[in-house]
Amino acid sequence: MEKRKKYFFIAIPAAILIFFIVLNIISHGAAAIFNLAMEEQNMLLGKITAEEIQANPFGEVTFTNLLWQDEKGGTILEVPEGSFKVKIFDVITKNFRSTTIEKLSLKNANISVNFDENMNVDFIRQSKDFKNVQQDIKKNPDSWEKKISYTNKTEEELKKIGEQRRQFQASKIEQGWKNFNLEGRKINLNLSLENCRFEVFYRDRHYLLDRVNFETKINTDDAMTLKVRTGVFGGTMIGRGVEVNGKIDFKSADLPQCDVTVMFREVDPSSMGFGMNIHDKMTLTANFTGSVAKIIGEGRVHLDELHIPGIDFTNVDGKIYYEDSMLNFKDVTADVYGGKLAAHGDYNMDTRYYNIYGHGEKLKTSYALPNAHLHCDVDLDFTIQSKGSSKNTTAFGTFSSGKGRYSLLMFKSLSGRVRSAQNELDFYDVAINFGNHKIETDALSIKNKKLTFAPIKIANKDGEIVFTYVR
Repeated sequence: MEKRKKYFFIAIPAAILIFFIVLNIISHGAAAIFNLAMEEQNMLLGKITAEEIQANPFGEVTFTNLLWQDEKGGTILEVPEGSFKVKIFDVITKNFRSTTIEKLSLKNANISVNFDENMNVDFIRQSKDFKNVQQDIKKNPDSWEKKISYTNKTEEELKKIGEQRRQFQASKIEQGWKNFNLEGRKINLNLSLENCRFEVFYRDRHYLLDRVNFETKINTDDAMTLKVRTGVFGGTMIGRGVEVNGKIDFKSADLPQCDVTVMFREVDPSSMGFGMNIHDKMTLTANFTGSVAKIIGEGRVHLDELHIPGIDFTNVDGKIYYEDSMLNFKDVTADVYGGKLAAHGDYNMDTRYYNIYGHGEKLKTSYALPNAHLHCDVDLDFTIQSKGSSKNTTAFGTFSSGKGRYSLLMFKSLSGRVRSAQNELDFYDVAINFGNHKIETDALSIKNKKLTFAPIKIANKDGEIVFTYVR
């Protein structure tokens, strides 16, 4: 018994010593182990290399200038610096699995990802736009996003981009290859990204994001938590930042279920194809729930100010509903020229087509036209329709008023039709009713808050023209 105790007390320190000797050998042979692991794994297809690798005896590894290339030599991922933590036993036994890495941190990386219809992710080559953005960010970090906006592209250029993407996607489906091959493997990983740049493709949408800071815990047997904050972004939409918080549940149904809140800060409406040179900053906030293949979102839209040709809105606020690429606006309210506006509409995120329908009450002409000597409260019904560009955007409607005055002339009512384009607000079939007489004009326009008339006709109560005035 005494001998057993003696051997026991000798064996334990010896085993611990041997274990740390092994760990020390592992730490000095980190590069060789890394290369072996990259050769044996088949989850990330292609070739992965790193310029310098250092490890400590506790499974913590740092690296510089990691490069992931596809089978044809195209760059998929560039990481100037990062670190990861591995399971010691997996390394000792050389049993590298998808769960071997427990923690991964990337800094200043350039990452391009594509999501299919079911939100399955794949890492892809960087686009030409993304490469140009990386150069632009170095020159001017605060203005690059406007250079890759699709708003400035012609219809022919957009068609060409769409066709190229369709051909690329078709070739991927035909060949059946992916750079990231998860195939039911389990992942249990803490992932963090610091000051990275992201390129995201989804359907026909393309987003580029700068200064991405990302924290997530991924357990494919349980759930994934998300915490994301970015700087400016461009592409299909231009804005000053994105914030994401939420959870994706992997165990509740056949497809993962999400509960994620997203906020797009200071979005430029013109970048979404709203046309009419609208650049007032818009904030969109929504909570997305449901299957990742069929996400439904509900939230709010807000603009402090909105300027469309001839009309200035303030305190624009409303509800949004997203499903199957359609973004619906409802219960939208705004202040406009001392009156109130109520509106609703829809926006197709794939085609960029949209429709907006609004009704305004008690709009004061003295606010809209401070130097026109026209005083009355106007009710307005209008429609804005667009096919995705300023050239294919029209706004039109009708208006009417009660009693008012033009200069010193009192009138009973004012009515007509309205159309908005470029920087002008044009009116047609304008009629001012004085009781015994009616003033009519085929058109008048407001440009930069200045009122101009077409020939004015004065008719008696029987409708006969008794006088024509040309200004």
